[in-house]
Amino acid sequence: MKLSALISDGMVLQRGKENTVWGNECAGGEKIEVTIDSKTVTCVADPNGEFKITLPDVDAGGPYELTIAAANEKIVINDVYCGDVYLLTGQSNMEIPLQRCMDMYEDEIRQMDLPYIHYFEVPKEGAFGEPVKDIYKGKWLPATQENLYPMSALGVFFARLAHADFKVPIGLIQTGVGGTHIESYLSEEHVIKMGRLLRELAKERGEDITSCNCDKNDSCKVCYEKQLEQDKDDEWVAMTAKKEVEAQQKWSETLDSRDPGLKEHWERKTSLYEEGEDAKFVNAPGFWENMTDNKELETIRGSVWLLKNVNIPSGWTGQEVRLYLGTLVDADDTYVNGEHVGNTGYRFPPRRYRIPAGVLHEGVNTIVIRLIVNGRTGGFVPEMPYYLSLGDEKIGLEGKWEFKIGGSLDRERDGDAFEMSDVTFFNWKPTAQYNGMVYPLRNLKFKGVLFYQGESNCSHTWEYEYLMIDMTECLRELLGEELPFGFIQLPRFGEPGTKDWDELRESQARAAAVIPNSCIADIYDLGFTYELHPQTKKEAAERLYEKMKPLL
Repeated sequence: MKLSALISDGMVLQRGKENTVWGNECAGGEKIEVTIDSKTVTCVADPNGEFKITLPDVDAGGPYELTIAAANEKIVINDVYCGDVYLLTGQSNMEIPLQRCMDMYEDEIRQMDLPYIHYFEVPKEGAFGEPVKDIYKGKWLPATQENLYPMSALGVFFARLAHADFKVPIGLIQTGVGGTHIESYLSEEHVIKMGRLLRELAKERGEDITSCNCDKNDSCKVCYEKQLEQDKDDEWVAMTAKKEVEAQQKWSETLDSRDPGLKEHWERKTSLYEEGEDAKFVNAPGFWENMTDNKELETIRGSVWLLKNVNIPSGWTGQEVRLYLGTLVDADDTYVNGEHVGNTGYRFPPRRYRIPAGVLHEGVNTIVIRLIVNGRTGGFVPEMPYYLSLGDEKIGLEGKWEFKIGGSLDRERDGDAFEMSDVTFFNWKPTAQYNGMVYPLRNLKFKGVLFYQGESNCSHTWEYEYLMIDMTECLRELLGEELPFGFIQLPRFGEPGTKDWDELRESQARAAAVIPNSCIADIYDLGFTYELHPQTKKEAAERLYEKMKPLL
């Protein structure tokens, strides 16, 4: 007998609804006996060895023991609870974990112990063609100190509010994936239907729909059907992924081979320049665009070494110190006094590194960053924190940093490979999330759905209104009921005058106004000009919960 990973220790059943358990690999016609809270129900496996059975009602609370027995086998599921279960969907701002929100809520998060919240993260495996029937990886975890840091911050803050009101256990099932498009949450039938509708609407708007300008990680009404067929070719998908990863590895190897800083260990230096050389400096924070000096930084695709000397007082030595390096574009390896203290592989995450006790000494200490700029203009992202901290004391790191170009690639020598090419994120494509991550949840019962997505659809803003309405319809069809939907409207982001996010927000508002049994939370003021992933998830959860509570 084989069960889904969803039916495992720590699972949460939805109170007030008919919950089911299911399985396969039984003998055809075999009797299956299921017991919970001293109540037993039976069924018979079908000729394929599969079974599905409705559980007896149990009171909200727990823990319960659930047993599933066949002729010669019994599986015991422990710590089963009954309460309210929420589906978390969307892209990175739904996925952003509590550990990425420590600037805002560190003391609060370190004191959290929420054993009544149980969390299941669906494996991030998209699928094309036939939907995946079941998932066999993943496990339920309580939101206690040893487990909660990787959990969705928005989800946990929302769940805490729901528990405070309803006093029942809360289950969270997380399907959000960074970068994914809303089309990824549609079934193939719905994608094809929406393609036809959007093309008709585009004609009425006078748009040219004979071709599209989608890159490898985008999709639109013109190319839905083409992408659906292409992505069903498993061999092509595997070959594409392999080639793209190899191309990125080759780019990095080429860069490393050209970087004298690696061979000469510039991370150990106290200056990047020899005596008598004219040092070059750049200010932090700031992007390296439209620079009057240091023009080479505008177009660099390669490694830039950055160095700052900092005076450390005696009271800081012998203690662990935090290093805040804002957000850097793109990837970094960071050293303090020659010791490696952290690295981040891409541009979005905040750099928050711990300097171990014993690394710093009284007097002048040196911070060195090897920054990899691979596809856009680099720099220190503004409006972010740049400092060392020990308790309430801070030493600022803004201002002048020495810089020196390490290795680089250029178009003349390296052709189109001078920039590191993006890989294809197949999980972002139409039907991927629906088939691989949401369809396997169809037998579960939920209290509601939380949806935070839209950033990746900002190149097709007017279409989003129709896609959002259809996505809601599609998931409700799959889950068998008109579940409450709570949407998060995109926050402020981008330079003044940036229209795409504003237009996407308007599409979200129009859609939410006509979707029955739904609400939308306005978090515009919780955003930042340059922060794609604002840490203000507690306030976002509070606003969403306030809107959604009347629907629950």
